[in-house]
Amino acid sequence: MEWTRIYSIGKRIPCFHVKKADEKLKFILFPYTSKEIISTCLAVLIASMVLAFALSFITKFFLYAFFFLGIIAAIALYIYPTSIHYTKQIIDYKEEMLRAIMKISTYISMNSSLEYAMINTKDELRGTLKLQFEDIFEKLRIKEKTTLGGALEEYIGVWNENNPEFVKALKLLQTASMSPSKERGKIIEEVLETIILAYHESGKRFAEKLASQAKTLIAVGVLLPIISLMILPLLSIFMPHIVQPPVIAFVYNVFFPATLLVMALHFASSRIQVNTIRIEDAPEYQKVPFWLYGAGAVIIGLFAIPTVMHLRTINLSILETAAREYALQSVFVCWLIALGIILAIYLYAYYHTKMYKKLWQDVYDTEQDFPHLLQIFSTYLNLNRSLESILPDVVDDYETHGFKDHPVVGIFRKLFQKLRTTKQSIKNLTSRVLPKICPSKKVSNNISQIVSFTDISQASAGRAAKMMRKQTLSIFQLDDYIKSLLAETVSLINITVTMLAPLLSAAAVIMSLAIVMSLRFITQQLEIIQNSLGVTQGTALSLVDITKIIPPTVIEVIVSIYLIQMMLVLSIFASNIKIGNDKYQTIKSMKSNLMGFAIYTVILFVGFILFRNFVFQGVLA
Repeated sequence: MEWTRIYSIGKRIPCFHVKKADEKLKFILFPYTSKEIISTCLAVLIASMVLAFALSFITKFFLYAFFFLGIIAAIALYIYPTSIHYTKQIIDYKEEMLRAIMKISTYISMNSSLEYAMINTKDELRGTLKLQFEDIFEKLRIKEKTTLGGALEEYIGVWNENNPEFVKALKLLQTASMSPSKERGKIIEEVLETIILAYHESGKRFAEKLASQAKTLIAVGVLLPIISLMILPLLSIFMPHIVQPPVIAFVYNVFFPATLLVMALHFASSRIQVNTIRIEDAPEYQKVPFWLYGAGAVIIGLFAIPTVMHLRTINLSILETAAREYALQSVFVCWLIALGIILAIYLYAYYHTKMYKKLWQDVYDTEQDFPHLLQIFSTYLNLNRSLESILPDVVDDYETHGFKDHPVVGIFRKLFQKLRTTKQSIKNLTSRVLPKICPSKKVSNNISQIVSFTDISQASAGRAAKMMRKQTLSIFQLDDYIKSLLAETVSLINITVTMLAPLLSAAAVIMSLAIVMSLRFITQQLEIIQNSLGVTQGTALSLVDITKIIPPTVIEVIVSIYLIQMMLVLSIFASNIKIGNDKYQTIKSMKSNLMGFAIYTVILFVGFILFRNFVFQGVLA
């Protein structure tokens, strides 16, 4: 986790610690303590305060931005590891328990003891559960505990607290290991059905909870900010010392987006991810080149130049510059900075999806076709065929049915070629070569496990393949069930990103333009009346002080940037709850949701032209 390196700052700063937080961080194997996290938060807060006051002479925006951004960053740096990351790791811990039960049940079906099954399973695990299993067998090895039950007793309480179904499943599997063959099969089926059902219930509760959370997120992150933006020009008249451009820019481009992001990550952290595609684990995975970030920064900088030049020359006390504020040319110039940001994001998303499209598809196809592959293995192994003879048959089977370009064909063709040209055994090939050529780590691990069962017998390996197939299909069904429960919530978010948010954002900009145009027109009419009556002294006829109003082009820039921030955060949220922590699909979702900016652009310019030419000139003029 590269992002955790920032907490190394806290190692050099003395500070207090939180005992409960330390227990949580230790449980999820987080590399830093609460003392180091709190110290880092304080360091970031102090640094942001110094920057805020040092840069405040340039503009008040830096004062507000760095001051409050430091507070938000400090809170986020503490909340993320102790809450959001902790929740994700606990979900991952529970999913690892599901995988552990499935692997243990496979060994038990081979007439193995529970101890032997757990010993062989621990090497396939990761994270906290792997360490717990290793600690159990280390205590058995050094004779600190004399029985498996005694060694397990230390962790029963922890497992019951996090996932009681895991403890029940272990007890049933222990019973199955001592039962006759027929009874053993029934018990194992009951174990798998029970634990999958528990995950179904967990997914259902998560979907119900998330539905209300998504509505809260949309209300807090979309409706409330944008509707409040519509009345900002009027508020700036009555509260000119509070409602100022730097304050508004901070609130809508720093505070609200940061709050929205933290809420989105927190809500999505409880999503069960039993079937998430991880291209980062593929042997062919490479990071996006650094020049892409530089190119995006250059694009944003170039498109921002006209906007910045316009904002620096705004002066509502001068008639010409005030009239320029609601000219079509000004609206276009201030729209350019948002266009630059969109183009930079699109460039990154396009390059990312193009770069990883084939890799993601290979991983997806391999994992989706794994049940069929397991069926082939099970059939041939039950016919007492050797693994060496199965490899070319797998290739022939796929090619016969028109799937010669399937990634599985390439994997097994390379394995068979290595088998013929080297002196390595099939077991060595699957343990050393297969992880380097198979795009899916899950598939390569399971195939290696099937091969290891051939040391017992071909029939045992065949039964293991059959058991794995049943388990894999159960996971697919669970993932489909969760997706179906979340479909309505995901649709609501997508509609918000592509239609509701752009519509309200354009309406907010047009409303601010309309308010300034109308007030400017009324003020001019009052001046004409005053001059026609010959009133040159005494009480002047005026409605408001136009120079105190926030310029509408400033509102346009703030709204445009906030719309883009909303689109990105909600795209991440929708992708995380629909699919899981799949970076490729998240970037792809962002790319498709950028269409919302095109809708915003059309509504903004068409709406402004219609208002100016028909409503304003036709009614007020």
